[in-house]
Amino acid sequence: MKKSVTAVAILLGLSSMSAIAAQDNAFQHEAGLNYKSNSEEFGDGIWNANYRYYVTPVDQKSSPYALNGFLAQSSNLGAYYSNFDDADLDSYGIDGTYVFASKWFVGVNYNKHDYANFDFDTYGAEVGYYFNDSSAVSVFYADGDEGVEESYGVKVRSYIALQSTAGVDLQANWTHSDSDDMINLGADWYVNNSWSVGLGYTNTDDDDAFDVRTAYWLRISDNVSANFELARVLDSDFDGVNIGLGVVGRF
Repeated sequence: MKKSVTAVAILLGLSSMSAIAAQDNAFQHEAGLNYKSNSEEFGDGIWNANYRYYVTPVDQKSSPYALNGFLAQSSNLGAYYSNFDDADLDSYGIDGTYVFASKWFVGVNYNKHDYANFDFDTYGAEVGYYFNDSSAVSVFYADGDEGVEESYGVKVRSYIALQSTAGVDLQANWTHSDSDDMINLGADWYVNNSWSVGLGYTNTDDDDAFDVRTAYWLRISDNVSANFELARVLDSDFDGVNIGLGVVGRF
């Protein structure tokens, strides 16, 4: 608990720095550290550290900061490490996406999970197409060892720029596994390049749920930003608010 509170205090301290001098320069490297938890048990959250390299420079002047990577449509390589101390779970992995000149893209990923005294691996692949400058459709497949269920599905995502505000990010995903079918729908309205409010819907064979959410991306300096997320599941059986705090470096 003390470890989580101290680290979160550091994240909040960084966010209080002046953002007056921040410039929206293009970047190719992105490294981040974030913490996600619930207000009911805030000290029992998940830490995630990640890094991504984009083959071509990514513009962050003309679109919401949180969507710059998606809208870049650039080949990239990434790695991450996450820790969920309350469940004694450590996960780490690598992934990469290659974007062809025709705007078709192929992605692969490999992940290793250490859960208490039980280890298992997962892996996946994705093939898709950018059908305009801000939209993509893809199919994916995932599997693993040690009894992990295989799954496959379809993803569709489109960002619609608006005149009076930044725009709307729309997403729809369908996932099939041996035990379930899942549908995820989301719509996030970006009031400006930093602030968004949105709605989400999840449906499985057993249940469904709606959520409301908001997020803010704070530019601190040319290379450092902080981001904040809040989400509430609209279900009488769900307690608390999901909270996300993070720091991102871009250069």
